[in-house]
Amino acid sequence: MQPCSFMTRVVAASIFSRVLPARGVGCLVMGDPVAVVGSGLRWWRRDRILDLNNYSKIRSAGWASAVGDSRRIEMSDTPATSASAGAGDWCGADPFAPDFRDDPYPALNHLRETDPVNLTPVGPWRICRYDDLQKIHKHAKTSQTLSNGESPNFDPLDTRGSFLGFMLNEDGDYHMRLRRLAQRTLNFKTVRIMEEEVERSVKASMDRAIDAGGMELINDMARYVPSRMMCHIVGIPEADRDLFIEWTGARTNAFFARFLPEDVKQRTRDAGLAMADYFEAMVRERRKSPGDDLVSQLILADQQSGEADALSDEALAIQAIGVTIAGYETTIGLIGNGLRQLIAHPEQLQVLRDEPDTTGNAVEECLRFDAPILFHWRVLEEEFELGGKTLPSDSVLWLMMACANHDPRKFDDPDVFDIRRPKPAHASFGGGMHFCMGNALARMEAKHVFREFADRTAGLTIEAGELEWSHSFFRVMASLPLEFR
Repeated sequence: MQPCSFMTRVVAASIFSRVLPARGVGCLVMGDPVAVVGSGLRWWRRDRILDLNNYSKIRSAGWASAVGDSRRIEMSDTPATSASAGAGDWCGADPFAPDFRDDPYPALNHLRETDPVNLTPVGPWRICRYDDLQKIHKHAKTSQTLSNGESPNFDPLDTRGSFLGFMLNEDGDYHMRLRRLAQRTLNFKTVRIMEEEVERSVKASMDRAIDAGGMELINDMARYVPSRMMCHIVGIPEADRDLFIEWTGARTNAFFARFLPEDVKQRTRDAGLAMADYFEAMVRERRKSPGDDLVSQLILADQQSGEADALSDEALAIQAIGVTIAGYETTIGLIGNGLRQLIAHPEQLQVLRDEPDTTGNAVEECLRFDAPILFHWRVLEEEFELGGKTLPSDSVLWLMMACANHDPRKFDDPDVFDIRRPKPAHASFGGGMHFCMGNALARMEAKHVFREFADRTAGLTIEAGELEWSHSFFRVMASLPLEFR
């Protein structure tokens, strides 16, 4: 089966059957087509799709280029939060503030030192010290959901393609069942198999950059390498890689959509609908014609699990969607943020050139110093004492990994970027039963990117242009142009 023929059927059945009104900020209306910029999707009226069998040409000529880059989302200034959500205080570290993303660490450091167990105005408690995060992971009885079964963060109207059924949001035996299925593919064997392809992709990217005298760091490297790897692992055809890139950026907001403006919620739902259509069609196809990809392995592992109830197409699709989004977007952040710090600290980049055996440690220091995720969540199933405060049962906890990674009680000179730092035991992959199972793949990709970039730019002056952040929930840049001289 040709890749485009599969995508054509999915697109014909789902995406192009929906006509969405232009809504809110960030919308472009260009004659007949209606493009919703910022959703991670571009929706076109079906009467403009003249030849679905020529889908790739339509996309490249009239879709991707005509409406600009959807990763640059304009969001409303005011988060959709309830005034009665709580009597807490942001303590100068308001994640909804327009300038927070540029450099959150001074505000987060202040928060950690003044109110390390912080009740926010929107209800959750922020846990900021490294040791306190470890106490939660090791000693607190927690869940991913409230006692009534609802998510504390998700949009209740976001039901199709929802993360409610994703293993990250599950607990207990069912969580472990789903995790074991995914580990059939996300393991060290996959890392070894993919390593050669990663090396080729990184080298090809740097070849183009050296010839051009520079690169756009995100598109040409930080997004290019992990998107190719994740598509290969999951089983997404290369012809659909651009579409996959658009969807994932929009869907990251689903993790905390309850706190976002309505226009962003709607765009996130739209991406969920499209991804569900795509991946459920892929599951049905792989049941008939299995391959060696993640979706096929999920199906096979479920069949061999001995469980009385087989997982539905929808449940399997949700696991594939969740793994794709969680593994891909965060790796963009690791590679992009890490290279940004190495460029901003040329003495550290030189250490990497002179001492190649520091590469692995450099990856860990990049994860510590500027992690791709600032926090994740848990819900207390019973009250818990922490920092002199009693947190009641059903309290929502935001575990502030970025705060913990700069905690001076754990790290000497935590605000200094030092790739020789001994054992930078960061909190960036979470902890407990939900520890990131794709960490080995992300580390491997970053290691080859950092090593190749350092070697190929030796003797060159690197000038960085204006940084632009994406509006992914994760800490991911949209663009950072580089010039080599």
